[in-house]
Amino acid sequence: MKILNREKVLEKILCCQDELNARNKSGIEKYRKGNFTIRFTQKGNKKVSVRQIRHKFLFGSTGFMLGCFENAEKETKFKELFASIFNLVVVPFYWNTLEPEEGKLRFQKDSENIYRRPAPDTVLEFCRDYGIEPKGHCLTWNWMTPDWLKKYSPNKRKKILERRFSEIAEEYADKIPSFDIVNESASNYRYGRDSLFENYDEFSLRLGKKYFPNNKKIINETNQAIWYDYMSEGKYMSFNMQLKDFIRRRLPIDEIGLQYHIFIESDQLESDGVKDAFLNAKYMLEILDLYDRFNLPMHISEITIPSYVGRIVENEELQAEIAKIWYETWFATRNMKSIVWWNLADGYAAYAPMGTDEGENRYGGGLVHFDMSKKPAYNALDKLINHEWKTSEEIVTDAGEFTFRGFYGEYEVEVENADSKNKKTVNFDSDGVKISI
Repeated sequence: MKILNREKVLEKILCCQDELNARNKSGIEKYRKGNFTIRFTQKGNKKVSVRQIRHKFLFGSTGFMLGCFENAEKETKFKELFASIFNLVVVPFYWNTLEPEEGKLRFQKDSENIYRRPAPDTVLEFCRDYGIEPKGHCLTWNWMTPDWLKKYSPNKRKKILERRFSEIAEEYADKIPSFDIVNESASNYRYGRDSLFENYDEFSLRLGKKYFPNNKKIINETNQAIWYDYMSEGKYMSFNMQLKDFIRRRLPIDEIGLQYHIFIESDQLESDGVKDAFLNAKYMLEILDLYDRFNLPMHISEITIPSYVGRIVENEELQAEIAKIWYETWFATRNMKSIVWWNLADGYAAYAPMGTDEGENRYGGGLVHFDMSKKPAYNALDKLINHEWKTSEEIVTDAGEFTFRGFYGEYEVEVENADSKNKKTVNFDSDGVKISI
């Protein structure tokens, strides 16, 4: 396996590093932090401790391997590694594995086990145990439709798709705050016409409004219609044009998902075309600004940054450096709401048997190795999420209130004086929040 040349891979980022750092520092301070005030009910000298215990911003990954590991030890380790840095988990709702046999839905934990496709209830149990928010993915996609659907006419498929929405909503609308309602239709529309029906994406967005009125409804898109199209089409790239058209026609879209999968072989990663699509700071900022102008919450919804197989130190360190640079850039973007790494562990990616170097496993896009040992990228994200981007304060004061600036999220506040100790958990989730303790 090739050892990648760091300077060559990153040349279109490193040339703009000062500008990028300044933009990120400013954006993080402006969009991810606020001023908060604690008012004290008791007079006199007191020791005040403020500790952030949870982010408002959502950092996530997929829960596709829950209940699917080869042994309980790996399952436990996966959960611990996941919960240590993430507060969002993607729940699989792929049609072909949620309903492999017509009319028989795999909702419950005791459903037939399918590799990388745990029943939603299995993932929701993990959410309850670890205090993690779930996100449903995905309700309409032209790929991974069940084989039994092919025998039906387009009009009949519409009715069946509506039945699918109705059944999922009845069971999960009050348990899962957000769903990818439509997945990859701008880049894959021509396939959807064959597997579903004409204008399936518009039809599904309307179903989303009907059956999930109180949930966040996301339209999610992949590489071709974003990063690649921008190289040739600029602002006329297909996903941007689709969004403009759908919003103009008032189709129900609450949030925007931008996938970022570097599914590129190692011998191509140093080429100009690949770097312009994925590793060009100027283009990255232009694209983020383009979608930010819709003024809708945004997600970097699926991330694969390769380190490739072979556990080469230089490649794993490069993966970590790219992850750090882009996480800072995405976190600093005004309307960004979440950042979701796709596969936490190597060897468990799509289109490949477990533990092999086939399919998407060959990219080595995990944050930990197959044996669950941490890669540099895991440590880099842990440093950002749990240290640099978390706030803690400790002071002694006799004033009547204390104002500080911190990252948005859930905090534990403790006030201690000579006679008592009071502790309170509070959400400092918007600028100017004031509490009394």
